[in-house]
Amino acid sequence: MSDSKHPKPGDRSIDVTDIDLVDITPDYIARLSKLRDGHPSAIEAILLAAPAARQRAGLSEPEVVELGADWEVSKRIDEVLPAVEKLLELLHETRLLRNHAIAFRLGEMAHQVRRRADRLPNGTEVAAPFEPLLAYHFAVGQKIAAMREKNKKEAEQTKPSPA
Repeated sequence: MSDSKHPKPGDRSIDVTDIDLVDITPDYIARLSKLRDGHPSAIEAILLAAPAARQRAGLSEPEVVELGADWEVSKRIDEVLPAVEKLLELLHETRLLRNHAIAFRLGEMAHQVRRRADRLPNGTEVAAPFEPLLAYHFAVGQKIAAMREKNKKEAEQTKPSPA
């Protein structure tokens, strides 16, 4: 069974407080070196080599220690990343469904307000508090109608006259 420190895809609780996260710009990312295939073996060769062998090769022990620490963080990120990606997918899809429900309800409510305002003698008073809702919902239809009207006028102006 997984826990928040060692999550599995589909888990809703992920604890990465042990990782010092950074936020860098896309420009900076483009300048970073990339690891190639085979890097785990190269890292293991350094980390598993005897200290005497590393010293003969001129490798700095503090740098070897830093390499080991960076490698552990990288492996930790690789461990949690699938769960983070799945959680991000679930959040995105949940938001899509909730926003769909919101859009549907806004449409239904806008139509109800308009129907009620059209039937009542004080319809303007009924609709006034909901002007932002009506403007939001019917904006697309009004934009399409305006575009059709514009296209119709342009077509009439460019129509050749009968000779």
